[in-house]
Amino acid sequence: MPSGDAPPEPADLDPPSSHSTAAATPQPSAGTKAARNAFLWLLQVAEDPDLPPLGYRLAIIISQKVDRRKGYAHPPHSELMKATGASRRGIQITVKALEQRGHLGVVVGRGSGHANRYRLKLDPGRSR
Repeated sequence: MPSGDAPPEPADLDPPSSHSTAAATPQPSAGTKAARNAFLWLLQVAEDPDLPPLGYRLAIIISQKVDRRKGYAHPPHSELMKATGASRRGIQITVKALEQRGHLGVVVGRGSGHANRYRLKLDPGRSR
């Protein structure tokens, strides 16, 4: 290259005219959507004035235990008791309240050693 010549301009690898609006807008991953829905569910629970205070604590713990592949949480009562400091009966009453208030779907475990399955039930107007 002669000393007075400027180096050639690099080619634009991603010219603006080749973009489409859809390609430029990132789509949320399944993990991001699950996290957002869990957060919206926690807000839904927090806004329910008729839940006992243990309901909010239990909701946080259950939401952190959801298996994204399966779509539900299945922590045993002993784990919920340890995390909240509540009695087994307190956990049972609070889970029932969350279920009756429409926040939680519960499938009861089949006997000793089989934990309940908990599904977060987000009001349809809250999901995005």
